[in-house]
Amino acid sequence: MNSSTDRYDYSTLEVDTEAQERNQKQYAETAAAAQLPEVNQHANEDLNYPEVVAGGKGIIDPTLPEAVHTPGTDAEKILSTSEPRICGMRRKIFWAVLIGAVVVIIAIVVGVVAGVLTTRHNDSTSDTTGNQSGAQGDTSNATALFTNTNLATANFTDEFGNENYLVAYQLNNKAIYLSAWNSSHKSWVVSPIVDGKTNNLGFDSVRKGTALALDIYAYNSSSRDIHVYWQLPDSGGLSTIKALTYNSQKGISTQTAIPAANWIDSAAGNNYISTAGSSLASYGKQCDLCNQYTYLYWQTSNGIREASYQNSSTGWYSDNSVIQVNISPPSDNSSLAQAHVAAATTNGHRSMNIFYRSTASALSQIINGDGRYVGHELGRDVGPRTTIAAFSTGFNETSTGWSQPLGFQVLTMDPAANDGVQLTYYKGNSWTAANNQVQDLSDCKARGTMVANHARRVYCLVSGNGDGPEIVEYAWQGNPDDPATYSNYNRIGTVVTTV
Repeated sequence: MNSSTDRYDYSTLEVDTEAQERNQKQYAETAAAAQLPEVNQHANEDLNYPEVVAGGKGIIDPTLPEAVHTPGTDAEKILSTSEPRICGMRRKIFWAVLIGAVVVIIAIVVGVVAGVLTTRHNDSTSDTTGNQSGAQGDTSNATALFTNTNLATANFTDEFGNENYLVAYQLNNKAIYLSAWNSSHKSWVVSPIVDGKTNNLGFDSVRKGTALALDIYAYNSSSRDIHVYWQLPDSGGLSTIKALTYNSQKGISTQTAIPAANWIDSAAGNNYISTAGSSLASYGKQCDLCNQYTYLYWQTSNGIREASYQNSSTGWYSDNSVIQVNISPPSDNSSLAQAHVAAATTNGHRSMNIFYRSTASALSQIINGDGRYVGHELGRDVGPRTTIAAFSTGFNETSTGWSQPLGFQVLTMDPAANDGVQLTYYKGNSWTAANNQVQDLSDCKARGTMVANHARRVYCLVSGNGDGPEIVEYAWQGNPDDPATYSNYNRIGTVVTTV
């Protein structure tokens, strides 16, 4: 083997052109090389390749640019080594391989990232809706009704005697909207509350699947405020409560859309913290013989808390303790429903009534009236995921023989029992758990979301004709004096939620 200093010898003699011709004829390999494009044997000063330089007019230097191995020195042919190589490969091949490898790596990274993001999205959706019933539906439309939205409702009678119904709900993109109906206008009007771009409230200011509360505070028949409450995204199992007010100076309308910019911050916002899965319930003054202030209820790990607003001087107040009654506290993430009771005279007893499921599984009531709290169990056991809706009838008077005695209609849906909508009612100073389900509300069962207002209207989330849900309105047709009519409801129609 040659040493590391061995090298091929190249002739420095002047080329004998006649000998060159003889060599070309004699050695086929050299003749074949002459046919390669790197050497043009017929180049001239007007037609030549960069690799071949004319030595003068009419004279071509036929010397090959590469070393040529003469026969007999080695059995192995020595190939040209003039082309630069990278890692032992021709440059073109090296760059092709490198680019191919980079493309493959990028494809793998993109695939992994997409898979991780999809998994996180699915996990987030599962966390948000894991305790809700119903299919996910089509979530591709950001401004469509959220499949597992909670609902809130309120009502008022205006100075013209028209009935007004309001329903709050959440969209797929986490926005909160309000649909309003005026009995004179006879059409649903859709307005934004939190649209993700107004009042410095982005969608990161709303919990997906947030609890909702809505109430009306009436100054008189022609002037009123609207209050809405929701939750921030979870943080360590807790959620901060947010609140907005649409005050009477802005000109509340249920016949035309009201702008999101007219909602203003409420002092209740950012001051109170609920458990992440807590329901919210609220109340605003409804009449001169109703409770006179604004109230908010939510759940903590120890029970139900209350905050109230009396006037601008005192502001919002809460003593940081839970409501204490002589019955069991609410179970974790219990549904909360509020039904207020008016008095017809100054001798009556006005109150707010909170219905919930207790840790003992009992459907329970807390009465907030006459400056005290009283608890009652209603004689029905319900499961941990039971939805509760309630409204009152009549007035709470002390005199006997009152023509419109106090009554309550409490509706429950227990997915574990799978027995549809059940009725528990109050009449004649006692509670009764009806045996039969409320058939007129059977469509409410599948999705398990239901609320009611003081106008005896019930709103349920039901499966629509397409993939998504719809909000359906029902009107109670019962006679407070006849329990046989208590399960009678009329389906009014679908609440318009189109944005």
